Amino acid sequence: MTMNRDISRRMAIKLVAAGFAAPALVRANVVNAAELDRAIGSLIMVGFSGKSAGGNFARTIASHIAKGRAASVVYLSTNVGTRKDVLGLNKLFHDAGATHIAIDHEGGTVQRLKERQGFTRIASALSIARSTNPGGAEKIYAVAARELSEAGFTFNLGPVVDLHRAYNPVIGRNKRAYGKDAATVIRYAGAFVKAHRRYGITTALKHFPGHGLSKADSHNGFVDIRDTWQPEELTPFAELVRMGLADCIMSGHLYVRVGKDSNGELTTFSKTLVRDALRRRMGFNGLIMTDDLNMGAVRKVASTREAAIRAAQAGYDILLLSNSLKPDANLPAEAVGWIRDAVRQGQISEKQILDSAARLRRSRSA
Repeated sequence: MTMNRDISRRMAIKLVAAGFAAPALVRANVVNAAELDRAIGSLIMVGFSGKSAGGNFARTIASHIAKGRAASVVYLSTNVGTRKDVLGLNKLFHDAGATHIAIDHEGGTVQRLKERQGFTRIASALSIARSTNPGGAEKIYAVAARELSEAGFTFNLGPVVDLHRAYNPVIGRNKRAYGKDAATVIRYAGAFVKAHRRYGITTALKHFPGHGLSKADSHNGFVDIRDTWQPEELTPFAELVRMGLADCIMSGHLYVRVGKDSNGELTTFSKTLVRDALRRRMGFNGLIMTDDLNMGAVRKVASTREAAIRAAQAGYDILLLSNSLKPDANLPAEAVGWIRDAVRQGQISEKQILDSAARLRRSRSA
């Protein structure tokens, strides 16, 4: 057995020396322009204006999806009209071939779909953790997941796996986290994920590497967590990955220290966090996505073009562009062009783009 392994190892070395590479590497070197554009488009999750499938903006976005310039769409509260409107929009996007139709449906203050659209009201994460056990929580979330699936959604941008601190202005005050300790968060976030998987809904653990102990809101600017972040904040992410309960991980717009000699990095643009921390050390092979690249945190330091390129360079699989800053129905085509130019200039490798595209395909076939 040892001899066979040695022979295989020597053979692999000879093949590489002779100019043969793994199939993915060969493919990355010969991919044609149309295929590359479609692979880049698979990274784009884009927002839209309007509440109706009959609107020109939504129809243009659907056309971009059909042409491979974007793969996924995201709803904001401004996109939610009547139930009939929601169903019509989701049919439009499904018919165009959308990989994911995403929405924030955590419960509590972050629940875009309301009772008037026929959706059950969900309590906040903290309230659920304080009032029922994880089994009871799973039943609550199963109702939510079934309703999302029946309406045509495929992706719930939750659960929050940050730690609760009442002073936090965006997580704590809104009771979006399950508890102060990692063990509680893991049990209830796990229930959330299991319930959604039962109905084929992808979920995203957020906000990596931990936003709960911070003292600012990343909707307004990058939040500096260099002095507030604690190692326990990483535990829910790591443990849920280990348990196989992580479909996707969403980062926060956070400024974090990544080593004892580091002054800090912005998570949204950090190769260290995406490739070293999540991929290599944590062993996470699922999707990694940005928080909204149109949020105030990003706008203060980068244009949308620069933000999209830098996030793609860092290794994110999904670039979330809510399209809410200056709504542009042509944004998907523009974003593909920005990233294509960066690939041609050697700033981003073709293989990296193709690897992300493959992960996205697997996420819908799982």
